[in-house]
Parts: sequence; C-alpha cells; structure tokens
Amino acid sequence: MSNTALVLKMYEHFGNGAMDKIRAEVFHPEVTWAMPGHHPLSGTMKGADEVIAFFGDLFKAGITVDDVHFGELDDGTVVEKHHGHGNADGQEYLFPTCTTYGIEDGRIKTVQVHTADQHGVDRYMWSRFTLKSVASRLAED
Repeated sequence: MSNTALVLKMYEHFGNGAMDKIRAEVFHPEVTWAMPGHHPLSGTMKGADEVIAFFGDLFKAGITVDDVHFGELDDGTVVEKHHGHGNADGQEYLFPTCTTYGIEDGRIKTVQVHTADQHGVDRYMWSRFTLKSVASRLAED
C-alpha cells in the first residue's frame, strides 16, 4: 500500500466511525499529531487514544473540509492540502491548511498541521470551546 493510500484509508475509516480500525490498521503505536495555535485544541497529541479523542473534538468544532489534494514527497511524506470552513457568531471562517504525514513501518507515525491563518483558527476555536471556570478546574485536581 502506498503512503498516500494509507492516509486515504484513515479518512475512510474516520468517515465510517471505525476508530478501532484506525488504531489497529493505520496508526503507528507511537503516533503523534501536532496542531499549532493558542486555542483549546492546540498541542501535540501522543498515542492513538489522544489522537482519536482529538478527532472527536474536531468533529464538535463544526469544521467542514473540501478541496482536498494529496501528494507524496521523495522521502515518503504525504502532503495534504485542503480548505476548512466554519461558522461562528455569524462569521464565516476559511482555513487554508496543509497537513504532513510521516510514515514509518507502514503506519502513520507523525502528523503536523500547517495553517495559513493561525489567528483565524485561534479565534474560531475559542468561539467553539470555552474553558471551565478556574474554581471548576482546580476542583478536578
């Protein structure tokens, strides 16, 4: 299977809600997914459980994706270019995005999201997710 076909397989399983298949067939045991920014979903997710939980949060964010294109570099890295769209507080957001997938041992091991409008992504995500109060957060410790 080509590296691009592996990424497409991840999307197919995601579309079918088959997260167990993503975990078993697509992700490397040491998978990491890095999302840039200064918002509640930014950071580096480590391991299949964190990445799959992150997928759930992305779904809740209400972003739709179109104009998706894939290519494979000489070193086997898969590059995905797409447009994300979201609407919050009456404002339409467009997120031109590139995502790179590092493949090792036939599995996705490293993912890095590259965003053309980081400030827009930050504003959008903060409008979709709010933090608990300080008292609530401290009570969880």
